[in-house]
Amino acid sequence: MNAKLSRQMTFLGLGVLAFYAGLLGTGQASLEILPQFAISAVIFLSSGKIMRQIADKLPAKERADEQKQEEPNWELRNLVLNWLAAATVVSIVALFLVKPASMTFNEFGRFLLNMDVIITDYDMPIAP
Repeated sequence: MNAKLSRQMTFLGLGVLAFYAGLLGTGQASLEILPQFAISAVIFLSSGKIMRQIADKLPAKERADEQKQEEPNWELRNLVLNWLAAATVVSIVALFLVKPASMTFNEFGRFLLNMDVIITDYDMPIAP
């Protein structure tokens, strides 16, 4: 049992509570679904506490193995992060280049979703 995992379970329970509070605040959900969210939040919060208690009772040998982990390969992680960031920027720029200037992103999304259906009511700008 890892103490980090118990912390993640506790944060997941708090996330469930925050998500439900957001749904209630925006009016997307009613009080009828409160029992499901409350039960799942209680399960996550209590499992995090139970896992933390079990991790504290582990023998010292198993704790030493957890602490003796190898250093992550930061060069590889940095390289992957740089490539993902570059791909994201290129994708956003390509989206702006492909989208006609007279369309909003919402209209362009509907246009892409309905490309297999012939719709003639779209006003496409005439190329110069």
